[in-house]
Amino acid sequence: MKIIKTIPLLVLALLLTSCSESQTNTVPSSSEKLNPSPNVIPALQQWTQGRGFFMLNEGVLINTSEKLKQIGQTFAQDIKEISGTVVSVNTLIDQPTEGTISLALDLNDDEIGPEGYTIDIGVSIKIKANSPAGIFYGTQTLLQILTQDANRHKLPKGIIRDFPTIKNRQYMIDLGRKYFGMDYLKKTIRNMAWYKLNAFHLHFTEWSGFRLKSDKFPELASKQSYSKQELREIQDYAARYHVMIIPEIDLPAHATHIIQYNPDFGFSCDAMLTAKWLPEDMNQAKVGWMLDVTKPEVRKFIHELLEEFIPLFDAPYFYIGGDEWQYDFQKEACPELVAYAKERGFKHTGDVFIEWINEINELVKSHGKTTQIWNWWRFNAKPGWENVTDTQPAQDIIINIWNKPREAQIIADGYQVILTPEEGKGALYSTPGLGGTKPGDYGYFNSKYIYEQWQPVISPQIEGYKVCLWTDGAEQQDENWFDQHIENQKAVFAEKVWGYQGSDKLTDFIKRKESIGYAPNVQ
Repeated sequence: MKIIKTIPLLVLALLLTSCSESQTNTVPSSSEKLNPSPNVIPALQQWTQGRGFFMLNEGVLINTSEKLKQIGQTFAQDIKEISGTVVSVNTLIDQPTEGTISLALDLNDDEIGPEGYTIDIGVSIKIKANSPAGIFYGTQTLLQILTQDANRHKLPKGIIRDFPTIKNRQYMIDLGRKYFGMDYLKKTIRNMAWYKLNAFHLHFTEWSGFRLKSDKFPELASKQSYSKQELREIQDYAARYHVMIIPEIDLPAHATHIIQYNPDFGFSCDAMLTAKWLPEDMNQAKVGWMLDVTKPEVRKFIHELLEEFIPLFDAPYFYIGGDEWQYDFQKEACPELVAYAKERGFKHTGDVFIEWINEINELVKSHGKTTQIWNWWRFNAKPGWENVTDTQPAQDIIINIWNKPREAQIIADGYQVILTPEEGKGALYSTPGLGGTKPGDYGYFNSKYIYEQWQPVISPQIEGYKVCLWTDGAEQQDENWFDQHIENQKAVFAEKVWGYQGSDKLTDFIKRKESIGYAPNVQ
């Protein structure tokens, strides 16, 4: 475990030349004990010990700029929820005074990046950062500390310097198979922000559902789906908590629901009407698994669908799936697919789908966004189940790698990646509906191994890591049922990808988590 940088405040005074006032404020009496590092999840990177406490009483002001006003207001609301203390937000005072909490974007500290922050807790509290996200994370740290005081009024004096080591810290939820209500999604976002996770991947579509209400194709959406007004609402809510919503429409496979909407959109050959990922009754009915992108009318439909939804999302990314099309022995038994591949000069039928991915990539880029996909091309599960291609997706596509054996080659090929392995000791998948209950089971997030042994690799090509909740086999469960399989896991993941491990053992970490509890207004 990394040793936390805990430094007595008077020693730090010899190293810093511009903080003499705050250092004096944080050491009121040498007879008082030095404060230990506060319990926060994710654990703090650096804590400089002070003596005494800042008392959060009526009359304390949050002093901020107009740019940070919303963060200040959210902070004040959460303080009231936790402690009952009413704190006012003031955007007029320029300099912090005793008894104030100031939020300021004047740190200019490149080492802590856009999401790092510092907090100086003395007779006043000063939160500084390079960006609003850093300021927000500083407020979450103070709120977590506040929840653990018996009277919810006391904050230990000292200096915090905290920052993430992983840029992109994602959580994905499978909405295609299982609809989750807006309140549940908001609760999830609020608790993600509590643990400083910064991206929420919404898997909106699956073989069994399409959860987006389309104006152009009004009969396409499942009965339980999200309106455009709700998409705006959830993004605005997430932005308040500095969580990015990354949308996914999974194509051209996983498209059984779309084919049921319009059977002409599927392949006609038997070989492409079934797939190992479909339930047996669907395979027997031969509804279809993937869209026939050899048809101009199907490509036109996809373009029109994506043109409708891509502009609705604020994130600089749009996720198009791109995985789990049929294996070579199935593709090569489909005459229309073989004919199309030959017409296009492809040696392998799989290259048809690479061509499609690259075509859609250009569409996504025309909206000023970056495409993300799951890895799949050249995937080889076992002999006889090959998926060969001569071509590859464009280099400017971000690849989400779920298949560990393909990881090294994809990175060697030069792609930017998000890592989210599906199985093995380091699996970041939770798929409780498939019965995985112990280490080694498919889709089992092994919290003990992840917390105590796993270390995320850091490199310029690794954009980040993602933990995924899949709802296969649990579609009929109440949405809150999933919490027992994912809440501790998200907290474990959050601490590991932030950068400092605050406990040696998982059991100690869980005790720390329980002492902090959930974010304000989250049960």
